[in-house]
Amino acid sequence: MPLHSLPDTADRPVDPETFRAIMGALPSGVTVVTTLDPQAAPHGFTCSAACSVSQDPPLLLVCVHSRSRVLREMLATGAFAVNILRDRREWVSAHFASRAGDRFASVAWQPSGRLGLPWLPDHTVACAECRLDSAITAGDHTVVIGTIVGGEARQARGPLMYWRREYAGWPGRDLASGLSLATEG
Repeated sequence: MPLHSLPDTADRPVDPETFRAIMGALPSGVTVVTTLDPQAAPHGFTCSAACSVSQDPPLLLVCVHSRSRVLREMLATGAFAVNILRDRREWVSAHFASRAGDRFASVAWQPSGRLGLPWLPDHTVACAECRLDSAITAGDHTVVIGTIVGGEARQARGPLMYWRREYAGWPGRDLASGLSLATEG
């Protein structure tokens, strides 16, 4: 039983413009989620809906449009990589958000260390290699949860941020350390 009564209007969702305005007020990091198809061809898309879920076990989630071809390949492969973009890589984000046919034709990548998934080392501050844990339908998207089984973080780079439909680097931060962290498996 609710603690108080809600007005009748509480059942109606906001309109799409209000939704975008509200969610646009929340800054996020920018990622490119990648996977391979059965022929080992790379696929990927830009995603700002990515976050940690749990440290034990190490889980993260990404939200993917349910009609996305990349989602189909992620589910079929059972694995995906989350490439966290570095500052000044707006063009990489825009490229993977476009409808370009072969998005990897003009962006260099290499197989990730543990699962061999598409990793964008020249464009990232970190990459998480994930085995598919679960997929949950939520509206017009699917929440994909993965167990992180490998990856790398580069502390010398700042992340690319997205806020109110604009890109920016991490404010006021000069990262001079060249330290690289790698996950052993």
